[in-house]
Amino acid sequence: MARKETDVTLKNTGQPLTMPEIGTGGRNIEVVHDFDPTKIEDFEAFMNQILVIMVYEDNQEGALRVITPNVNGNTQPIMRGVKQKVKRKYVEALARSVVTKFDQRRQDPFDPASLVMVPVTRQTYPFTIIADPDPRGGIWLEMVMTQTMR
Repeated sequence: MARKETDVTLKNTGQPLTMPEIGTGGRNIEVVHDFDPTKIEDFEAFMNQILVIMVYEDNQEGALRVITPNVNGNTQPIMRGVKQKVKRKYVEALARSVVTKFDQRRQDPFDPASLVMVPVTRQTYPFTIIADPDPRGGIWLEMVMTQTMR
């Protein structure tokens, strides 16, 4: 059963927006060992399922209003702050898009050598999944986030 998300920022946003993909895909060839076409077809169908998401607004100067994740040569425009229907493959691209910055922390305020650089990794484009038709979706997203935030 699909999990229903509720977020106070989503009230009064109307129906999800649908924008077409851009591009025809690349001609990249990936060599696949242990080829099993049944598993690949299932995975392809799973990654092309339509989810309803919302990417949060970004108040930083210069932040893009429309972001464009690219998967295998296809681009999907996604508007911030709007519920939008997007294929799962683009949601994975968003989930894997992180930025790592470093905080400087001094263990001893009187010893300059005690300065430690601590990495802080955050989502580049924080988002919420509003609707996911597949019951495996939550487990899939958790797996992607675990791999990404290592």
